[in-house]
Amino acid sequence: MALPPNNPNAATAAVEAEIKRMGPKDLVGLPDLDGGDLQLIGTLIQYFSFMDLNLRRALEAFHAEKMLPKDYVKLWPSNLPDSKLTEALAAIVTGMDPEKEEIEQSLLWIQVIESTRLKRNLVGHFAGKRYNGHDVYVFASKSYKDAKKVLGTGLAEHEVHLVVTPRPEFAEMVQSAKTAHEWLAKKVPEWNERYLKK
Repeated sequence: MALPPNNPNAATAAVEAEIKRMGPKDLVGLPDLDGGDLQLIGTLIQYFSFMDLNLRRALEAFHAEKMLPKDYVKLWPSNLPDSKLTEALAAIVTGMDPEKEEIEQSLLWIQVIESTRLKRNLVGHFAGKRYNGHDVYVFASKSYKDAKKVLGTGLAEHEVHLVVTPRPEFAEMVQSAKTAHEWLAKKVPEWNERYLKK
């Protein structure tokens, strides 16, 4: 599973350092996510679920029209990893006619969708908490495999993989995910109209 890179700033780094000094009981004692937090996280998950649906619809149509690059054709549909969906779509868009398509804009939206997938992985697989006195989310996992992939090393005994994210930045990212979801939902029927043979 791919996760977003950890981009600490002074505030998140300080919180992470404080949490690393805590024992397991202290970590469990952090404040729970409230209803607004859960709504924000659930909203992100649903936006990405629709993006995933529309990515697959687009790739299915492009596959039918022989526009899916051969590296992806051999994987389609059952063996194409989730992590390759945006990559495959970007490869198709890059080869489109710039007279008919806004290629650069489409590629930017595809990047937003990919970054949304990484955040969705985070909130879908890590336990979330708040932290007193700071407007941040604290996400924690004990997955050795994910830690090794992201951090380059597994977890020691009693060590937890932490990701601290400022809540306002997370809320902004959910808003950009909404816009990307709306863009893709509109774009797929346009591509179907333009490229699917009648």
